[in-house]
Amino acid sequence: FGPIHSAQFQPIKVRTEQLGESTMAASGEPEVKKAKTEGESYYRVIDGVKYDRDLLDTVEKCAADGQVGYPEAKKLWADAQDGNKVTDIERATLKYALDNFKFTDKAANFLKVYLEAGTHSSYYKTIDGKKYDRALLETAEKYAADGQISTAEAKALLDDAADGKGITGTEKDTLEYVLEKFKFTAKAKAYMEGQLKTPEPKSYYKIIDGVKYDAALLLEVESLAKDGIISEAEAQRLWSEAGDGKGATDIEKATLTHALATIKFTDPAKAFLEGKLA
Repeated sequence: FGPIHSAQFQPIKVRTEQLGESTMAASGEPEVKKAKTEGESYYRVIDGVKYDRDLLDTVEKCAADGQVGYPEAKKLWADAQDGNKVTDIERATLKYALDNFKFTDKAANFLKVYLEAGTHSSYYKTIDGKKYDRALLETAEKYAADGQISTAEAKALLDDAADGKGITGTEKDTLEYVLEKFKFTAKAKAYMEGQLKTPEPKSYYKIIDGVKYDAALLLEVESLAKDGIISEAEAQRLWSEAGDGKGATDIEKATLTHALATIKFTDPAKAFLEGKLA
């Protein structure tokens, strides 16, 4: 019999390539990932696309019982982060795995969430025409990837939101959206709702220098101004709060006019409210 080639038994068509120092450097891969055993390539090439060999081997082992489970998906992500950064090739490998191997729903959702996080440069994420804090939303998505957000994670979200002088209107909107769209443990939900709730005023009105103002709206203004300035998104929130009934009443309009005179607003925020109050 003639020589038997191992390639005859490979289920997919694979080409390995030995890469020199200059090619490795151009790929942007960490130095630690260049050191492989002699004669073995770090990459596996499938249909002309380069993938991480070790990571793909691990995927195949995890899927050997028919599907990749949630604990295995977490391990795959941890393996991809071994250099404290998931490279483009590692991302491509995990996306290839999602497309070509069976994952449980929970495992697939976990990887999709983590692959998506941090890939956008915009500070905001717009959903149904409303702006949310992208980083805060992505953190919530990661916490919810295991099925629900715990009390410890709810506290971490609030800490992240309050990293400046307080929680901004956009951050508060984001946390309220997270409460509505993601599953929390009962304790975590109660904690988050309690933290986001504006204190109820003792009286419906607050009188300042003989003028009557909306006490609840003033509390909202003070809450949004904790970081020193009210943004356009926060001004829009205030107008929305004022018009929660059939429209802003004269007292609510007076309250916002008082806020404009006594609280610092960004120029776009000031222009927005002045336009609404005109």
